[in-house]
Amino acid sequence: MFQKLSIIFESIADGQRRARHFGSFRNPKNLIQDQAELQKDIHLIERALALPEPRRPFGVKPAARISAILERRGHQLPAALLAQADKALADLRAWNDRGVRPTETEVKFQGSLETFLASRRSVRAFSSMLQPSIEQLEEIVALASQAPSVSNTQSWKVRAYQQPADIEALLGLQDGNVGNSPIPTLLLVSVDIRSFTGGNERNQMWIDGGIFLQQLLLAIHAKGWGSCPMNFSATNNQAAKLRSLAGLADYEEVIAFVSVGETDKSIAPAASIRKPVGDLLVFASLPTSR
Repeated sequence: MFQKLSIIFESIADGQRRARHFGSFRNPKNLIQDQAELQKDIHLIERALALPEPRRPFGVKPAARISAILERRGHQLPAALLAQADKALADLRAWNDRGVRPTETEVKFQGSLETFLASRRSVRAFSSMLQPSIEQLEEIVALASQAPSVSNTQSWKVRAYQQPADIEALLGLQDGNVGNSPIPTLLLVSVDIRSFTGGNERNQMWIDGGIFLQQLLLAIHAKGWGSCPMNFSATNNQAAKLRSLAGLADYEEVIAFVSVGETDKSIAPAASIRKPVGDLLVFASLPTSR
């Protein structure tokens, strides 16, 4: 009983903290939320220009939101983010005015492994309905299963769907796949929450699931296929519908969908420009050690 009460208490505390700090969609309240909304709209344009057939023209609303944030916060934003915004708006104008797509971003890393890691992209345009074979999918999942997990519990599961009707039905419950190419193979990644114990491991499913998901994407890339992770940011009601449709048990938490297919090399994937390392890496020390 104490363990159950602990999980409930910790989950309520999680909810209260998230409510304090989460942004309101399209209604940011502070600089960090403005930056996040700006990044989302930049990527919305990048992602649309990576689709097989982007609408033309498109992007009036995201361009207006980008311009509004630049006007409101431009003097406070990092130079790299300002450059990303300028490029996204320029790419949008080039497409709308002249039908010109952006070219693929050059990979600047030198070593073969570095180039491999830096060259993985989210692919939304597949050139055919060619599918990985059963053997290839087994090899991919075997590579992905080398990912670490808490106490080596390996709570992951991957369901592979290759029938168009199945894929269409599943994607009817996922937001964010409109305009993508038909998907040859769809993977559903889940985690068995029975592997975790107590309030202190209440978020471990997302940690283990996220680590496995990245390893899965790299394994797909290593085997020469294109892929795109597709979120399942869903309410409990949506998740219940997916569990019912796919036959998932109540103890399975959905991490993400992943589309897999043959990359259309004539269409550059979304640039998804990265933040400078200086924004990510902090050399830190504890106050007591100074």
